[in-house]
Parts: sequence; structure tokens; C-alpha cells
Amino acid sequence: MTMASLPDSLEPSLAALDWLDNDPPLGAAVLRSARRAGAPLADYIGVVAVDRHEIVARVGVERPLLTTSEGTERFCAITSVATRPDALRRGLARSLLREVHRRESAEGPRWSLLWTHRTWGAHRLYEQLGYRDVYSPPSALRRIPVRGGHRLARPFALRSANASDAGLLGGILRRATSERLGFLPRHRGSFELRFRLGWRRPQDHHILLEGRRPVGFVHAAQTPRAVLVLEAVVEDPGHATRMLDAVERLARGRWLAFGRTTFVNDAAAALAERGYDRFPRSHTTLMARRLGPHRARDAAAWPRLVADPRFSCHGGDMF
Repeated sequence: MTMASLPDSLEPSLAALDWLDNDPPLGAAVLRSARRAGAPLADYIGVVAVDRHEIVARVGVERPLLTTSEGTERFCAITSVATRPDALRRGLARSLLREVHRRESAEGPRWSLLWTHRTWGAHRLYEQLGYRDVYSPPSALRRIPVRGGHRLARPFALRSANASDAGLLGGILRRATSERLGFLPRHRGSFELRFRLGWRRPQDHHILLEGRRPVGFVHAAQTPRAVLVLEAVVEDPGHATRMLDAVERLARGRWLAFGRTTFVNDAAAALAERGYDRFPRSHTTLMARRLGPHRARDAAAWPRLVADPRFSCHGGDMF
């Protein structure tokens, strides 16, 4: 059964599956609404396994854009793979993924992609289904002294964002990535939709200003002991050090950690100069599987793309 055709009677069991997977209860009705609002969900949204009038497993499907040196194309993005704990080891996820592959092969995307964790048992399942690790995001961290950090030079300033800044954030991202490669362009209205559905908090975003002109933003979750940056974007590469100055002042007295963002590569020289510990990859991994017939050049496609200095990937690109 597909999520697009899910009857109301099954909504509670789908919401329960969200919660059992440590996600806020959502349900298919919200996803259908998100698709109407412009989210790049597949027309069928995803597939579910039903047992005794309850959903016991599900796989969600999006169709975002991917820009490579050859052009822009849509791909199949696997999301929300989950099985109820009392239905494990029955091959449900495997069967649902095969059904998605069948559907997507008929629709035309060349690639099926998913994010997972190298140490999870599901990683082995994905390998058995033909997926291979193709990219792992870099990370960096440093403890910022209470009186440490560089002074943010005038006319630069950092201000907190609010829900009304969603369009502004989207505009910064479009301008900053217009010449880059990766999961681009992100769909219009992505920030508005994420804020409205609670997938992101507006107050976790901060906008870098040059005078009155917005030139970058950072998505940073704050805890008493750390500032965790999941997305850092600047329109001009020359502003990377100014962004670093601003976020270091925000994090004074705490750990400042960059993860899931290629800002770590873009600002590599400044991070090294300031003594950050940098790691080229993490346990998080992007896996890719070719849909349809393989071609000789396919094997080199992903290593070439992710090694390109124009490659851009941030937390908002992790479906």
C-alpha cells in the first residue's frame, strides 16, 4: 500500500511508527499536505507494509534535484526506512525497498540514494540491495575560550532569524550555491515548509549581515556545553572567515562543532589556522544504487562529484 492512498484508519499506526523510530508523530496526511506545498515527494509518497490492520514498516520516497557537471536531474531519495520492533527480521524493509526500486526504475531516475550510519545493521541490508558508500560529510570542532574568538569586524554582524526570514534564507542559499554541484537547487519554499512542520526551529538560524545586506546564514543548535553547526552558508567565499568569527563569538566558553556541512572544506585553511580538529568523514554515509542498466562510467560518477571543490552538501540536503 502507498502512503498517498492510506486510509484514515491507518494514520495512528503510521504515527506510532514515527514515534517508535524516535521521530515526532507525523502521519501521511501531513506528508500529503507537504507535497501539495511543494516538497519534492514522490506522487505515491512512500510504501507501507500492513499486518492485521496496522502499519508495521514503511519507506518514504522523495525526488529532489541533483546537479552534476553533466547537468541537473531528479533522483530517488529513500527516506524514513523503519520497521516496528515486533516485526523485525521478517524481510519487510527489503521487500518495501525492492518495490520502491521497481516503481522508480519505471519513472526514470538514474540513481537511488539514501543516508544511513556505517555501524547500523541496516547498512548491510543496503549493501545487499546494491547500494555503495559514496560520501561521508566532514566535521571539525574546537573548544572556544570564554574570552576567545576573533572580533567580528565591522560592518559585519550576526542576528537571530525568525519564521518570517524563511524566504530570505532560501534566497541566500540559492545565490550561494548557484555555481555549485550537489543536491541543488533545493526546492523553493523549503525553509517555510520546514519551519511550518516543525522540522526546523527558526531561532536556530542566524543571519550574517554586511551592513544591512544578508550575505550568509548558519543553522546552529545550542546546548549549555556546545554549539552544533549543521549548515553554514556564505554567498562570497571570502566571507567564510567572517562567518567563523561570528559563530565563535556565539560559542564562547563552549565547544563549537561543525558537522554535516561542506563549510568544513570551504573554510579548511581558516579552521586549520585556528587549531580545529578536522575529520574528513564520519559514521554518517550517503549510499547510492544505480537504477536500470549500469554504464561503464557510472562507477566513477560519485567519486568525481564529491571530490569536486564545487560540491556542496549541508544538513538540509540530508533527506
